[in-house]
Amino acid sequence: MTSHPADTEAAIAERILVVPRPLLLISGPLYGFHPRDAGAYIDRIRRHGEFRLRAAVEEDPSLKQIIPYLILRHGARIFLFQRSARGSEPRLHGRFSIGLGGHVAAEDIDGGDPLMGGLRRELDEEVIVEGGWTARPVGVLNDDQTPVGSVHFGVVYVVEIELPSIRVREKDRLTGRLAGAAEVRAAQGSMETWSQLILDGADPFTL
Repeated sequence: MTSHPADTEAAIAERILVVPRPLLLISGPLYGFHPRDAGAYIDRIRRHGEFRLRAAVEEDPSLKQIIPYLILRHGARIFLFQRSARGSEPRLHGRFSIGLGGHVAAEDIDGGDPLMGGLRRELDEEVIVEGGWTARPVGVLNDDQTPVGSVHFGVVYVVEIELPSIRVREKDRLTGRLAGAAEVRAAQGSMETWSQLILDGADPFTL
């Protein structure tokens, strides 16, 4: 994920969207990227989702924190992110990602769909997009093999960008550029886990 670290007072006090594990993963354990049945999981999130204090759920694997994870695509290119060496997490310095993601906060619901509200906020916070865009769900992500992964669940969206004018907002933390398939695949070994799982499970250029 490219979300901000959870070590600030404001982040810890945030109320975020979670779903009890048994009500989300009703068929049992799920690993990796699954490019089918996104609609079924989204339906469960809408029916069983609730907002909890982030500080109370950060290390609770009985609850899955819901993360809209966005792949930005323009034509035959995907926006490839890279973390800088100035981020707060040394293990992620220099890592690449084909997506960005963040928690869904209580204020994102705004009378409508909380997933789309969270998607829109994350897009606005992380990048500057000139022109229009459309988003559609293409799959789900889950990785219970790590402590961080065990408390998160990703709903993956492809965001089709109308114009190739995309820029990251916080240039001291992230860089990014539109990249073709060969460049994306070349960076796979240096990618964050969720991006690697997507590339292991599907071709993000054809989702």
